[in-house]
Amino acid sequence: DKEERRGVMETEEEEEEEEEVEELKASPSAETTILFTSRPNNEFVAGEMVKSLIGFSNNGDNEFVVTGIEASFRYPQDFSYFIQNFSMLPLETRVGPHKQASFVYNFRPSESFYARAFGLTVNVYYSEGEDNQFRDAVFNGTVNIIELEEGFDAQTFFMYVFMVSGISLLMFIFHYVYTTVRRGNRYSKKPVETGTQNVNGVDYSWLPEGTIPSKKSPRTSPRSRKTKK
Repeated sequence: DKEERRGVMETEEEEEEEEEVEELKASPSAETTILFTSRPNNEFVAGEMVKSLIGFSNNGDNEFVVTGIEASFRYPQDFSYFIQNFSMLPLETRVGPHKQASFVYNFRPSESFYARAFGLTVNVYYSEGEDNQFRDAVFNGTVNIIELEEGFDAQTFFMYVFMVSGISLLMFIFHYVYTTVRRGNRYSKKPVETGTQNVNGVDYSWLPEGTIPSKKSPRTSPRSRKTKK
């Protein structure tokens, strides 16, 4: 019986603590803002880090102490149903009256998420003194999880550049070798001997020398010319 009573008491205490946490509200003297720096359009990629910048403004006359920041994905039709919880970022930052402070909070959606809408809640916890505890839902809305975009990244770009350069180099080498060989063959050609041909196109190269009379008039030496005179 004692163990059952203890179990009932512990359960009641846990329920009371949960009710107290749920009853925490924001202070009218404080104001919070959030900006998703990595995805301003509130479209997050599954498995990709989401970076946010949270601003806290103390508009009152008393000092606030920002104690922590946490976030969670929830079912969009019922925000009381948690899908993924993120760890609390512990803080002990004092923000004086009429002062501001900013905080960086990052979280990563699960890689198992598929493209659909999710509820997202980002809470900022702060206190005023020891008794006054506050919680402000700096973001409490719906975001979209999208698939990873297979863009034209730098690695793919350089791979294509390397391929095009390699093909261009091969074409240049082929063109250089082809022109060099062709030029060498052109210079190495010898004149073809056609033999002695007649004006009419008859080939007399097979006849013995002296058989065909030469049409050229024989040249006389200067001595023979003097003798004739």
